[in-house]
Amino acid sequence: MRVVDGELDEPTPWATGLTASAIIAVLIATIDMILSRALQISFGWVWIPANVLIGAGLAPSILLLRRMPFWRWIAYGVAAGLVAAWFILIVTAVL
Repeated sequence: MRVVDGELDEPTPWATGLTASAIIAVLIATIDMILSRALQISFGWVWIPANVLIGAGLAPSILLLRRMPFWRWIAYGVAAGLVAAWFILIVTAVL
């Protein structure tokens, strides 16, 4: 380990970070798809603006968290989960 600008320079925990990101991505994608599917069954196309509002509501938090050492992995997982859920929902809506 080195000291850079008075702070300890530690190696990036790739294994832990990517595992945390993957778990959060699956969790967020699953929750978003369940919510969207329930809205689609109940109210038709309301799931589209609901997903836009979810993404818009989470965007500021994701942007703030991506600069913090551990929480950046959670933010990457949330972003990846939302993108994956949107992709799956759009593909299933078209088919």
